[in-house]
Amino acid sequence: MHMFNVITSALLLATHADLISAKAISHLPNALRRRDYFDKIGRDVDRILRREPQPQSSGTLSVAQPSNMTNATIASACVDALGPLTSVTNPAGLAACYNIIQYDATQGAFTADLRLYSMFPATGSFEGLAVNDLQIGLMYPASTMFQSITKRRKRNIEERDASNAFEIQQYSLFGTFESNLDLAKLNDTQVMSLMLPTIMLNAVDSSGNPIAANVTETDGAWFVVGQFKDDFKSGLVSPTVATAAIAAAAPFVLPGRTFGIFPIGFIVTGSWTVLFLIAYGIGTLGRIKYRSAYRKRKAAQAGRTGKKI
Repeated sequence: MHMFNVITSALLLATHADLISAKAISHLPNALRRRDYFDKIGRDVDRILRREPQPQSSGTLSVAQPSNMTNATIASACVDALGPLTSVTNPAGLAACYNIIQYDATQGAFTADLRLYSMFPATGSFEGLAVNDLQIGLMYPASTMFQSITKRRKRNIEERDASNAFEIQQYSLFGTFESNLDLAKLNDTQVMSLMLPTIMLNAVDSSGNPIAANVTETDGAWFVVGQFKDDFKSGLVSPTVATAAIAAAAPFVLPGRTFGIFPIGFIVTGSWTVLFLIAYGIGTLGRIKYRSAYRKRKAAQAGRTGKKI
């Protein structure tokens, strides 16, 4: 039994505590009926995590948050910002709160905090599904790489704040931009667009069919604390702007130095050119030999052997 607990704890550690470097992540919360069992294993994992040093990737910011940016401060700001919401466009009834805690333009790295809240009843194909059955996916722009650590909430799903905003999931994200991007060419709106992920919701309905939805920019509060506080403008920070920002920040490449496509025409033309030069060269050598023989023959007829005419 002791060996079983050790193996189970190690598997949970590999699943929930390993840093993931990818373009997208997904997380599926555990069912409530297994919560007490996994809470016991979670305490074992916490002890392991305190003993095991976590590797620090070069070029990423420290995990530590600014002294004035506590978890309670972020949670309070998110709840206040989400308070005016009267509805959301996604059928799962979820709202998001996304903030940049730290940003280093020199290193091209940032630390972000994402919180998801259950605020409204699910509708459509998501009706009747528990939030624990939702799979959350994140997708950043192509130039942004990120690592994530998932923090599972400990409160009961039935508990709700007075604001009717119940936090179901929290992510701490650590991202970097491609090193070839010149961030000095971008304004704050373009940089925020590179930092903003697309939040995807996936699940399976009662019939076993996959269903999906996205948390749009109208379904949450963005950049309400930390870096870029109150700089978010609806419609200006978007994936379209991110694509344009990647093109604007890309280094200048002198055109014409490489082939855009496989040079079939160049190969065919070059082959014909080589054959022409070979044929022309052989003909020229033949004419040179003929001229030399002709001059020798004429010189011999005139009695001046070896003398050029």
